[in-house]
Amino acid sequence: MAIFHTSIKTFSRGKGQSAVAAAAYRGGLLLSDFATGQQHDYRRRSGVVETFCLAPSDAPDWALVPGELWVVAEAAERRKDATVARKVELSLPHELSDEQRAHLAFAIAEALVDRYQFAVQASIHCPGAPDGLNHHVHLLASTRRIGPEGFGEKTRELDGGPSGKVQVQWVREMVAETTNAHLEAAGLTVTIDHRSLAEQARAASDRGDELQAVALSREPTKHLGKAATALSRKGADSRLVAENDAIEVGNAEHLDHLTVQAGRERRAIPMPASVGHAQGGRPSSMQGLAPGLEIRGVSGMRLSQVLGRQHEATEDQRPISLTERVAQALRDLQDIARARADLSTQRIRAGLEWAQVELARAGETVPLRQWITGAVIQVRALRAAILGRALRLVSLGRAERLWHLAQHEWERFNSDYPMGTSGYSRPEWTQRRERRLSALEQRTTELEKARLRGSAEAVAEVDADILRKAEELEAMPSPSQFILERQAVRAAVTTVSPVRVLKPRPPTLH
Repeated sequence: MAIFHTSIKTFSRGKGQSAVAAAAYRGGLLLSDFATGQQHDYRRRSGVVETFCLAPSDAPDWALVPGELWVVAEAAERRKDATVARKVELSLPHELSDEQRAHLAFAIAEALVDRYQFAVQASIHCPGAPDGLNHHVHLLASTRRIGPEGFGEKTRELDGGPSGKVQVQWVREMVAETTNAHLEAAGLTVTIDHRSLAEQARAASDRGDELQAVALSREPTKHLGKAATALSRKGADSRLVAENDAIEVGNAEHLDHLTVQAGRERRAIPMPASVGHAQGGRPSSMQGLAPGLEIRGVSGMRLSQVLGRQHEATEDQRPISLTERVAQALRDLQDIARARADLSTQRIRAGLEWAQVELARAGETVPLRQWITGAVIQVRALRAAILGRALRLVSLGRAERLWHLAQHEWERFNSDYPMGTSGYSRPEWTQRRERRLSALEQRTTELEKARLRGSAEAVAEVDADILRKAEELEAMPSPSQFILERQAVRAAVTTVSPVRVLKPRPPTLH
């Protein structure tokens, strides 16, 4: 599934960084820095798909030539600690073709140039990972606006503070909207969301979409960064890698918990009041997920916390009224309609709405309670079956991704660290190799189970069960008809002749 990733960074001369070097590295170019006399040659770098420059329409021609643009940009800065360039890194959907991704990168770069009037070098990179999903673009921008006379004033609104936060938010929203527009134009139904996971969960809860709100409860993994990634590739232990492994295990437990809980008596799962959005947290792959059940990433509580707080919240919980049960069933029907628009739920929806009006008008009756109870149970069962199908596909995508990562680590270790040439002692080399083999075996077992649950035959059985539940739900009698039938039965019982009472015989004396 397409993911959202946008990061904004700066290059500072005070840190020994150079705009010329940054442009050469990201564009796979040979550029000369005349100020220092250095040549930066990255023409042999792999992974660079395309590099192009954009500038305002009245900018000089040299603004479109990287070898001239960044030399002039460096010369425009006088301070020894000056910020010489800004970088916006964006993910590009792997569902698009190379040409479509290039058009998307151009549209985003064009929007930035139009707003801030600076010059931009866009460098599109293809994935370096085996999964082939990490398409992205580096947008290297000048820190000054550019016009007919060359570089002018600084883009101070991007420097930080309240103004900087507003601009960053605009960039994130623009990237999400532009990407979704290109995905839609390509005939794809996947979308991305620039909001933090906690904000998405709150929004889903506010609009009554509890299916989405509950699904947005997976804890995101943490961004490793260059140092942790380098340690991981070398096989060294890393705290962040260990934490991410623990988070992955917790997420798997949480998915299983959601599947089990979906069909049980509904209880409110407490959502965290405030959850940080960890940089680099990415959702699981959800190819084939039913429309309306997009789980774009999750943030929230670990399984033990959910169970503990749920127990505390329900110790003195008041009974749920019939009116609340009907309202919840109607919200469940909304979730079902969004996920499976092909299922007919008009009759049961009309029945629940009629029961809602009848409760407000005349209050509870025994037949009405009986009908509502049966309807709520069947609606909940249908919703749980749809959610269970979605989670099967989510689990399969996640298991495939983790297996590919484990397989890559196993192959990389064997190729990069042959026995006797790695610098490790024999026991340490054996331990590191066995650890990767054990991880690969574990991921292989998980993948086999996920493939079994997500196979075409298993999903077909679930689909058949969903259709059966939907047909049974629509076949239910209307509440008015059900109540009339129960009243007729009760009237028939009360009008029959009374049963003759037999008097006991007196004891017989022998």
